Amino acid sequence: KKQHSCSPSLRPLLSLPRPARMFSKVMTAVAVAAVAVAGQDAQGFLAPRALQANDTAVHTSQLGGMLVVDRESAQIQVGGAVRIFGVGSSNMLWETWLDQITLMISKLGYDTPLVESLGLFKTVTKPEWTAECDDGAEISQVQTLRIAKPGWSSWGYAFESMEDCNEDGFRHLLGHNLSCNNGWQCNPSFVGSEALVRPSDVARVAKDSDVTVLSNWVNDFTARFPGNTCFDGESLSMDDVSVSVESLRILIRAIHAENPKVMVVVMAKYPGAAGRRIGADYSNLNMAVRAALADEPSTVFANFEFPLDEDMFLMSKSGHPNCRGDRVMASAVIEALFNARVLSRGLALGEPGACLADTACSELSASLACCQRAALCRVAEGQCVPYSTGEQ
Repeated sequence: KKQHSCSPSLRPLLSLPRPARMFSKVMTAVAVAAVAVAGQDAQGFLAPRALQANDTAVHTSQLGGMLVVDRESAQIQVGGAVRIFGVGSSNMLWETWLDQITLMISKLGYDTPLVESLGLFKTVTKPEWTAECDDGAEISQVQTLRIAKPGWSSWGYAFESMEDCNEDGFRHLLGHNLSCNNGWQCNPSFVGSEALVRPSDVARVAKDSDVTVLSNWVNDFTARFPGNTCFDGESLSMDDVSVSVESLRILIRAIHAENPKVMVVVMAKYPGAAGRRIGADYSNLNMAVRAALADEPSTVFANFEFPLDEDMFLMSKSGHPNCRGDRVMASAVIEALFNARVLSRGLALGEPGACLADTACSELSASLACCQRAALCRVAEGQCVPYSTGEQ
């Protein structure tokens, strides 16, 4: 009988990923589950390596059919409020992962009050469209404020005005010409009613959150095709993350200027899709962004892994993860927040190498930590059951 490693979030977190490649047994989106500043940041959150060395007071127990881990030393204790705010693109309008984060946190015993938009943005608290997830009835009951612009890249949230855009529609950033058209591949045809989203406005809303999740850079590299129109024809290396990092840093620092206690979670870029399955690995990009942001206080980088040769992407919304991918992404955020001592309770999650690609869900009921890690399974009423894609 297969033995499963069930070390709940207690493995070393700062090991570097294997060299980037197109395929592997488990495709790694980034090498770390959560990365904070080495030593201690401005709020005293221990970095993951210190956590692993010093934190022995982690306890595992069952709760409502789930397997959870608890520690005493954390910013938000069970029963406290966790206000979540999301900043992203179409992945927050056509997927459930942000909503699954809120649902998971609620199930862990926290209150999840809604962050207010303050009239600065259209109040969007649910996706516009989603696949029909097996737990969709539960997911539909939660609300999470988000600002999401389909097709936008990270720099759409990094500037306060359009005043520095020249007559050709470009501005300068880090020595590059950067398009002022915020839309899919910087195409003027896809520009909506808003020319940009000011980081100061995002920060004014985010200051009332406990956790702000950023997934607004996933389009930055597909924006280079075709013809590098976003960069005035300049062919940037696909390994060059400098514009993404600078845009993310501007937004993160704007948020922390308003409230340094907000924990910002930067999501890894999910793998590229080839139909329903993985077609491209972006772990090198994720590693580079993670490393560049490692010195930002109150900021963690959340990883997620998708299993190879399994249906993890939507066909109706090409390139977007399906219900399975969304659950993996949401679990990664919970894991990152627990490891960063933001949450005192998290999910017990088995080792990705042993559990993530496991499809024998019925055999995992005796190993709920492995079931909670498995991309194709979920825990329902204390039993491990299959989790569908949400599409027929």
